[in-house]
Amino acid sequence: MLLVAVACGGGLRPIQAPSGAGPRTPQALIVRITGALGTPEIARCHRALRLAQAEGVAKVVFWFEDAGDMGYSATEVQSLLDRLQYSSDADARSETAGVKTVALVRGKCYSGPLYVALCCDDLYVMKGAELGPMVPVPTPLEELRQLTEDDGERKFLTAFRGELRERLEQRKVKMRPDAVKLCEGMVDPTLKLTRAVVREGGIETNRLLTQAELLALKGGGATVLAPTELPSPVVLGAAESVDVGLAKEIVQDFDQFCADALTVPRDDVVELTADWSENLVGWLQLIQPVLLVLGFVLLMVEVKTPGVGLPGVLGTAFLALALFYSYLVGLAEGAEVLLFFLGLAALAVEIFLLPGTIVFGAVGFLCLVFALILSQQSFVIPDTVSEDEILLQNLTNLTLIFLSVIAATILTWKLLPKVPFLNRVLLRPPAPQPAMAGNAAVAAVGTVPVGQLGRAATVLRPSGTMAVGGERIDVVTAGEFIEAGTEVRVVEVQGTRIVVEAVPPRQGERGSVGLVLLVAVVGLALLVAEVVLVSFGTLLILAGVALIGAVFMAFAESFAFGVTMVIVESIAAPVVFTMALKLLPNTRLGKAILLEGPKPAEVSGAGEDPALRALLDRQGVTVSPLRPAGYAKVDGRRVDVITRGEMLDEGVAVKVIQVQGNRVVVAAITS
Repeated sequence: MLLVAVACGGGLRPIQAPSGAGPRTPQALIVRITGALGTPEIARCHRALRLAQAEGVAKVVFWFEDAGDMGYSATEVQSLLDRLQYSSDADARSETAGVKTVALVRGKCYSGPLYVALCCDDLYVMKGAELGPMVPVPTPLEELRQLTEDDGERKFLTAFRGELRERLEQRKVKMRPDAVKLCEGMVDPTLKLTRAVVREGGIETNRLLTQAELLALKGGGATVLAPTELPSPVVLGAAESVDVGLAKEIVQDFDQFCADALTVPRDDVVELTADWSENLVGWLQLIQPVLLVLGFVLLMVEVKTPGVGLPGVLGTAFLALALFYSYLVGLAEGAEVLLFFLGLAALAVEIFLLPGTIVFGAVGFLCLVFALILSQQSFVIPDTVSEDEILLQNLTNLTLIFLSVIAATILTWKLLPKVPFLNRVLLRPPAPQPAMAGNAAVAAVGTVPVGQLGRAATVLRPSGTMAVGGERIDVVTAGEFIEAGTEVRVVEVQGTRIVVEAVPPRQGERGSVGLVLLVAVVGLALLVAEVVLVSFGTLLILAGVALIGAVFMAFAESFAFGVTMVIVESIAAPVVFTMALKLLPNTRLGKAILLEGPKPAEVSGAGEDPALRALLDRQGVTVSPLRPAGYAKVDGRRVDVITRGEMLDEGVAVKVIQVQGNRVVVAAITS
């Protein structure tokens, strides 16, 4: 831990404007990535998005300078893409909405960094930028091009193209179909793309075609003119990426990017530099499996040693560090961390408080398994081929971790008694009582009458020993567990089998059934309050404490009452919580305190750009050929336009004749 602290260096740096204008909230936050998109860089991207949401920063810029590597982690990149697209979703949740993500590319950008850049809301390039390739497998390109349709890597490439297409469809600013095809061509080197002029029905259009589309057009009688096959995999320059709609604009330098693209003063743009957490995550990535194994082994050692000692503290610290790594790279959130430590708490209840109940042990084990799996992936149920492979890999790693824990625990328990100093801290079984050895015990058993009172010398689970007049006798209960020191009474004697029961305490020594039910009702009421009030999980935690406390109090009354409360609460808690979610919004109280969603009429035009309506009847000039779609510059603004069907060359004067939603229709101005 000291080595990790030394390697991490200094503390967290405050965010300040470059001009030193004070601690005011910036309008844009920049994350500069050069070279590989490793775990520390991904952690910094997550921190930037979290910080922007917490501080109200409107825009986050990912600046890629000669960025790319062929060995990026698909799991970590996927977690970053999930957070990136969720953060920019204005309908996701009110407290995390409205963070716009912008990518700026300078030099080469390929592989994982290019994947992140394409999924941002906007993409800008500098002069000389180069986008691609983005092949997700390390196999040489020549071997990939020779793969058959039934090959596993070929199927993976096809599935990955589908995942990329779904990611691009989630962007707020949609890409043109040709741009999406080019992105797929960057991923799959076996995808052949051809640019050609297609003549159908006397109309010529520029098309980007796959091999299947090209054969279908020729088979349908269309004429394909000047076909040009694109390189495989696809690599685009700055100008070409703007022409096809992959990038929005070419900027000359960072000042122009701030003025034209971000529309933010340069002094209000700050850069997020690496801090101790990003330096730490590189170490934690390497030692996370070791931390998990050592953490569990140390907790098992804590069970074998009396009191609360160093093994328990270190074990908890190691497990917390392992989960902290998953939090930094965006794989785990507060729910997974809470679920993990609730699982540990349930196992502690099974071992120390209610041994033999099995319920808490099973629940704790399942919580640990689910928390460890969810903390290594950004999804719950896999929907794609990549997610299936990630889940399979996580299950394999988890199995290896549990096997390592079992082997290390067995080895530790065998070695500890032989170590001169450490064998002193192990718990030893009680020494046999010489007064009850051999035939003397049998003789004592025969003299125990029904109704004899004594005290439990050990915990009865359900067997153990009771002390009568300084002697110890082996006894059993009828099924309930009795703590050591409890007064017991002999109720049955059958040969050498002596059955005892706990003597009921005097009035006022034990809790009442009414109090148990009251605590349980309070827990259920807190569940309902969690639905009504914004407590950030505080009321939910209090509800859990109340419900679990009611179970403990019920077991103090009797074993049967405790089991009954466990069954009743396991049914009542989800039913009450679900009914509160469904029925409360329909009541008068719910309508008065809960926020309502926007009316359909209020969001009908949410996807439209109001500024486009101001361009009606304005004049401009085409900045790219219109076939019939392309770009024109109107009032100094680059606009995606379309004609009524005619083809126009670059540099033609046009006039905006119609604006429908985001569709701007232009016509050539005739002299």
